[in-house]
Amino acid sequence: MNDMEKIEKKLLEEKDFIGIFGVNELKKFFSIKEKEKKFGKEYKLISKNEKLKCMLERYRIDEDYEVSILNTVGEMDKGFFYPSINMNIYEIMYCLHGECIISSGNESYFMKKGSILIYKMNNDNINEYSFKSSNFKKILIFLDIDKLETSLSKSIDKNLILEWKEKVINIFENNIFCYGKTNSEIDILSNQIENMNIDNIDDYLEFKMKIFKFLFLILKLRITPVKEVSINEEEVVMKLKGMIDGYAISEIPTIKEMYETVGISNYHLQKAFKKIEGITIYQYVQKKKMDYSKHLLETSDKNIIDIAMEIGYENPSKFSKTFKKYFGILPSKYLKKN
Repeated sequence: MNDMEKIEKKLLEEKDFIGIFGVNELKKFFSIKEKEKKFGKEYKLISKNEKLKCMLERYRIDEDYEVSILNTVGEMDKGFFYPSINMNIYEIMYCLHGECIISSGNESYFMKKGSILIYKMNNDNINEYSFKSSNFKKILIFLDIDKLETSLSKSIDKNLILEWKEKVINIFENNIFCYGKTNSEIDILSNQIENMNIDNIDDYLEFKMKIFKFLFLILKLRITPVKEVSINEEEVVMKLKGMIDGYAISEIPTIKEMYETVGISNYHLQKAFKKIEGITIYQYVQKKKMDYSKHLLETSDKNIIDIAMEIGYENPSKFSKTFKKYFGILPSKYLKKN
């Protein structure tokens, strides 16, 4: 029995637990259809009153961590009980779509697209938290940091691993939750993960690599010292993003016009933006265009050629290639999917 199975067994022993691990307990509240997949499991859950429907995809990546993608349609208002465990397991939650409020004691965390919440399962008490959401989709990663330390120590100096592990542990600052926002680099990667179809070993290995990068980008973002980003840099980047977001997609100014408006050199603006967002200004503008094209595919009857032209692509094949880079799927396939 591996560590995650031990946790599941322990969670099932908790009378009131209704979390994603406890399938038997979930049956009290949902009708569940379980389906074996080539590289994981899929669960379809419908609440007894049929007001809430959930789809859970669950993948075992390594002994170190497990990944789930949970999509809920409808309103959820449930209480969760996680018992204390003796292993350093962290639950990392990333919001893909929708909104939710997670509360524990006097603390409440509002999550929307791009929000991260990391929960330390190894703590002194049985912790209860309430979960209220509406049409919410999230990526969940359960990370065993001790096992990860052992795996990494096989190829990396142990002292470096211990130093890194200590930084990860310290992100909680005497709390059991660590809350924050991601950057654009992580958001782009999350879009790719969300739209992946895992049909063969090549897909699975690509998925595994993306999850590994996704996990470590999140941890890197949380353990990077605040002093590395000055208040002035953050203000400039926020001002620039606000300016870009204020324009229609077809009217976004050139980078030269941007740095002249912001009043800072191109070099310093690009450097500050890359440091905070993890991508260049050009990539951020491209991301805005791709997000808008995705919105048009979902909400309009425009064809792919017209959408490509609207966001500034004269070559539809180049648009399709860029769309796949950002979302992990061709626009033609995304259109059929939705």
